Amino acid sequence: MKECALLAVGDELLDGRVTDTNSDFISSRLQSLGWRIVLRAAVGDELRTLADTVSFALRVSDLLIVTGGLGPTRDDLTREAVASALGRELERDPEVEQRLRSFFDAMGREMSPSNARQADRVRGAEWLQARLGTAPGQWIEEGGRVIVLLPGVPREMRDMLDNDVIPRLKERYPGGEASTAVLLVAARPESEVGERVSEVLTGLEGLKVSYRALTGQVEVRLSAAEAGLVEEGRKRVRGALGDWVVAEGEESLEGNLGRELRERGMTLAVAESCTGGMVGERITRVPGSSDYFRGGVVAYSYKAKEELLGVDAGLLLERGAVNEEVAAAMARGVREKLGADLGLSVTGVAGPGQGVEREPVGTVALAVADGNGVSTFKYRLPGNREMVRMFAANIALALAYFRVRGVSTQNLR
Repeated sequence: MKECALLAVGDELLDGRVTDTNSDFISSRLQSLGWRIVLRAAVGDELRTLADTVSFALRVSDLLIVTGGLGPTRDDLTREAVASALGRELERDPEVEQRLRSFFDAMGREMSPSNARQADRVRGAEWLQARLGTAPGQWIEEGGRVIVLLPGVPREMRDMLDNDVIPRLKERYPGGEASTAVLLVAARPESEVGERVSEVLTGLEGLKVSYRALTGQVEVRLSAAEAGLVEEGRKRVRGALGDWVVAEGEESLEGNLGRELRERGMTLAVAESCTGGMVGERITRVPGSSDYFRGGVVAYSYKAKEELLGVDAGLLLERGAVNEEVAAAMARGVREKLGADLGLSVTGVAGPGQGVEREPVGTVALAVADGNGVSTFKYRLPGNREMVRMFAANIALALAYFRVRGVSTQNLR
């Protein structure tokens, strides 16, 4: 398998001002082409460090993609660093310089002398056209390896990667596309998922399996050079995990929940406390969700739970808001108030403090109510405030998905 290194350049990536989303995007694109990412690094705006990192990356990879550092300012040093690492000179391209001047002329502005630096090319490099900005990219070949320089602005980088770089990679490295399958599992611990998957994939040589633990979900990714091998693995994993697989490929849990509701002609309403509207936001991400989503009630205080959802005041005072009885009352209440077939509720202590609640931080109670009754669940979830809220939202959506499909949730209690 061909190997690739990714370098993201800029002090802002190191001090936390900017998150490196470019490398995530590039990784997802290249993996589908059969590339293995062996190195990802963020490097500051320091010439020697950047040149040394480029040299190291070229020793461990067949392809190096560098994002950022192609602008006009003094701290944009990618061109100089790559030239230094390769032992080449920089050369100014008069045509590109004139193109830059024309760009500024069209806007009625005079080009700053520093902008001319964007016309500097590593000797022997080929230009990659800048359609959405002023910084062109560069394609460089050295000793059988390829170095690609791309702008750091995400929309400029994505345009250049998809329209210039990937087509050239496919031409230079034909037949390298990898086949992949992704399955999303809900409400199961990663350890159990891993054990079941490993057991059923025994004997499938050449199939790569990786796991990604999300908040309340586990992603199982299968990849191989042969599509038939991936499909056999997918069937085995699907059989082993059964109804706990809530999405495959580009699908989402909320999208599949919506599909199931629509196909059955059912409607859903949501009552939220600790998640503060996160469940409703996930549901309404899906186009056409108005077909089945009646609405949501964010009842954060005791008074709101009592007045908006009909939760008994005595129960709240006696037991607090984080228990299965309150969750059940919330689910029944929102179902009745909004006239939905299915009522879903979540209430909990997200932290960092407990406030007036008796339960420890991370405790969450959920309920799903329909015409046949109500099912309740209680969990102790790990992580900080945001993790607990995200975890709870994912579990709530999964419970609704299982209920609509008639999947038993008895072993989740």
